[in-house]
Amino acid sequence: MKRIVLFVEGDGDALAVPVLVGRLLEGLQPWDCLYLDPRPFVVRGVGRLLKNDCENWIRWLGAAAKRREVGAVLLLLDGDMPRIHGKLFCAANVARRLAREATRARGGKLFSVATVFACQEYESWLIAGVESLAGNPLKDGRPGVRFGTTPPDGDLESVPRDAKGWLSKVMASGYNSVRDQAPLTEIVDWDVVRNRPMRSFRRLENAVSQIVSAIRNESPLTSPS
Repeated sequence: MKRIVLFVEGDGDALAVPVLVGRLLEGLQPWDCLYLDPRPFVVRGVGRLLKNDCENWIRWLGAAAKRREVGAVLLLLDGDMPRIHGKLFCAANVARRLAREATRARGGKLFSVATVFACQEYESWLIAGVESLAGNPLKDGRPGVRFGTTPPDGDLESVPRDAKGWLSKVMASGYNSVRDQAPLTEIVDWDVVRNRPMRSFRRLENAVSQIVSAIRNESPLTSPS
């Protein structure tokens, strides 16, 4: 049995991403070969990982590798920054660079490494499934998204740019990522999200599937290649 270790951006993500990845894994039923580590690393954004020739990225990967029987690291961050280190941000290019640099920590040899950016934010995926949230209480009984809420028009991976602020306006008690991100993730219908043109969410599903195959076949990879 191998473990998947998660790298996330913030404290709300540390609670929500294990719920999301766990739900995606349920659909793949890989429990014969892997399990999900419940303790994500909070890395506070891609800018910190890229500093000093990716020194922090390599250090974090080394720390993850010290956990017993690591089979994969999955990095999931927001992709909402317009520029990074003075250059236009491109999620695909940065993800490829992180995949290449991961080999310095023996990623792709001892364990798999996959990098995914949500466009624009994790909450953009929740907005894409907001009809399934509207009018439904959270599992702790609190009211969630107001009845009748629908997503805004346009490409939901481009607008609204302030996805957290948009959710705050449609929730009875506002939106706080630490308090609300995981409970919304628990009840959103991900099939609704899948039916929208959310390329970054499809990328996440593909990365999880790649990791499962790599662990099952004992063939570590780095993704995107």
